[in-house]
Amino acid sequence: MPFRELSERLLRAGVAPRHVRRYLAELSDHLSDLTAEEQRAGRTRADAEAAALARLGDTDRLAAAMLGKPQLRAWSARAPWAAFGLAPLCLLGAAYGLSCVYLWLGWHAFLPAADTPFGGHPRSPIYGFENLYFQAGKFFYIGAPLLVGWGIALVAARQRLSVAWPLVGWALVAWMGATARITASRSLVPHGLGHISMAFFVPGPDAAASALASAVVMLLLGALPYVVWTVSRTRGLAG
Repeated sequence: MPFRELSERLLRAGVAPRHVRRYLAELSDHLSDLTAEEQRAGRTRADAEAAALARLGDTDRLAAAMLGKPQLRAWSARAPWAAFGLAPLCLLGAAYGLSCVYLWLGWHAFLPAADTPFGGHPRSPIYGFENLYFQAGKFFYIGAPLLVGWGIALVAARQRLSVAWPLVGWALVAWMGATARITASRSLVPHGLGHISMAFFVPGPDAAASALASAVVMLLLGALPYVVWTVSRTRGLAG
């Protein structure tokens, strides 16, 4: 891969991956044309490729053509505070909003007379549709922080970012997920939207220690793909 070093340099400098891919595709096409031209001039394949690369320019020159265009930088490089601070919290909030809507729909479809969808009603068979419906919602609710954390890991890996800003995102998402509390009850939430309310960031009474432990677990699981990618990439470069 003649442009591997160039790709790494551009990504580390903050150029968006889509722009890097397009630029490398254009360079590859141009390199193929130059190589064919050198071969028609009588050079061997190896000599033609070397001459074509020399004509194309060195890595510094090729990188400068992209680094001089600030509009090509990714949002994770332009505004990391938004990409790893604000955006993950908004995504997790949206996921919890979907969970509330899902819960409300199941509540009114399966338990219209119940004060709350959480217990206090006859249980359906373990493989009954009602039970599977609520378990699927619970699974998504619990897994939402991990999905957002893995999204942070994907962005950080694609952009070749250091761990600092992604760690901020993982910590915020983990704490929001660990302290999230949902209440669904006609008697306890008489005036709430759909009789459902949620709270974040402030642990419940006597729950600070368990919230902290849950946050640590969520942070570690969210960052795990980034750690695996970093280790495998380091081994690949060493090999």
